[in-house]
Amino acid sequence: MQISETRQLANRILKDRSIWLYALVFLVLLSLDQLSKYLASPVFKNYFFAFGIQLPVWIMYGIYLAVMVVIIRYLGKNFFKLGKTEKFAWVLIISGAILNLAERVVLGYVRDFIYITFSRWVGIYNLADGYIIVGVIILLMSKKKFFN
Repeated sequence: MQISETRQLANRILKDRSIWLYALVFLVLLSLDQLSKYLASPVFKNYFFAFGIQLPVWIMYGIYLAVMVVIIRYLGKNFFKLGKTEKFAWVLIISGAILNLAERVVLGYVRDFIYITFSRWVGIYNLADGYIIVGVIILLMSKKKFFN
């Protein structure tokens, strides 16, 4: 994309009134995530990557950066082709990703407090993780061929 095309796309997105609704949703999700972490006790300090994978910090941030670039490029090209449900799903995914990444940058870890046990498997999560999971599920369900 050329700079002029990028500016035109940015202007078009900012003129779309729904973007302000999605910004409000992001702020509500951010508030809920931070409030839940403030009220939670005990909180597990998660220094690891997704699903407890142990990676060097520079690889972790490299993966975050690569994934965010791919998502931003995809949404930049397809934003106006997406339905409301898909846009909402992407707001959930991006919100969860930004919240976890920001917390990791500021604190050096992510605060988890929701313990989920299934058989012998135990996972510890936070609301931002839930936003990502629910967003992915909504995207998958919005694709009709997923169920056919």
